[in-house]
Amino acid sequence: MYIKSLKLMNYRNYENLVIDFNENINLIVGSNGQGKTNIVESITLMSIGRSFRTNKDRELIKFGEKNLYSSCYFNRNGLDKKIEVVITKEKKGIKVNGVSIKSIHDLLGNLNVVVFSPEDLKLVKDGPKERRAFLDKEISQIMPRYYNLLTSYNKIINQRNKLLKSGIIDKNLLDVYDENLINFGSEIYIIRCEFIEKISKIANRLHRSLTSNRENLKITYKSQIDLSEKTDIFNIKKELWNKYKENRDSDIFNRNTKIGPHKDDLGIFINDIDVRFYGSQGQQRTASISLKLSEIELIKQEIGDYPVLILDDVFSELDQDRQKMLVEKLKDIQMFVTSADPFHINILDSDDYSVFHIDAGKVVGIENGGK
Repeated sequence: MYIKSLKLMNYRNYENLVIDFNENINLIVGSNGQGKTNIVESITLMSIGRSFRTNKDRELIKFGEKNLYSSCYFNRNGLDKKIEVVITKEKKGIKVNGVSIKSIHDLLGNLNVVVFSPEDLKLVKDGPKERRAFLDKEISQIMPRYYNLLTSYNKIINQRNKLLKSGIIDKNLLDVYDENLINFGSEIYIIRCEFIEKISKIANRLHRSLTSNRENLKITYKSQIDLSEKTDIFNIKKELWNKYKENRDSDIFNRNTKIGPHKDDLGIFINDIDVRFYGSQGQQRTASISLKLSEIELIKQEIGDYPVLILDDVFSELDQDRQKMLVEKLKDIQMFVTSADPFHINILDSDDYSVFHIDAGKVVGIENGGK
């Protein structure tokens, strides 16, 4: 999978940009605040329907303008496709191959993109919310149906919590909410468990190669319910129902729903030691790299094509050894690398690349490496 070209109109600090990309490596260089990350951000917008930097679409519109347009041509499994996104201050419209889509579900899985930013290097040591976001984003790309399940589940959680906060408790309505949460939640549990089982195996293999076979990496699912019978949806539903009943008085008192997939976490262990609490900063960062690389490999296994990879100012956060480790695992993947340092092209160990020099929302120079 690779992106052939990109067009931006009134996107952040870009008034009108048309750019053709290298199928291999694209290094986007410029000083801070010139628009490097805006280019790769627009790519994620067309992949998952939103920015990886903000939840407010209106912030993407160039100051003083009323709307923005972005589009990209890309190749997936040998077929050319096009995605277009129009955002006004009131709404957002998306087309895939010229056909308007009705929901984000119809966009997901067309253009698969993995973003690796400095924040991802803190994936291991950050809180559960960040690790759940990692889970949900990556599963949704591979399985758009999961996005629908999660959206429905979160809607019911919000309704249940609103009822709990109202101080007027209708227990019959709580029963209805609980039944819906159990139906959606049980499927979410099964999909997450299967995903974690797959990604843990891949991550361990990659981590062993990154550490010269010195360390074993294990990823586990940390839940408040017993998932030992994770493939048995009946047992999961029964377990969830019992938990909601046991915790109902506590939920009413605290005005919050404490049980369910929205409260779960990942366990990350190196040689059976919880790396979040007892690992060095270097181990935490290497484990994060292994997780992101395993994401790429799993997408390849599931869809038969590598995703596009965005490395947003990551090299500046890594020492030279980890820079080389990362690059060695990224062959045969189209990469977009943002950097303030043009010499980072030397790290990429390739003679097939394009360097785009960005200044004040314009491409002011392009260099191409030869094959």
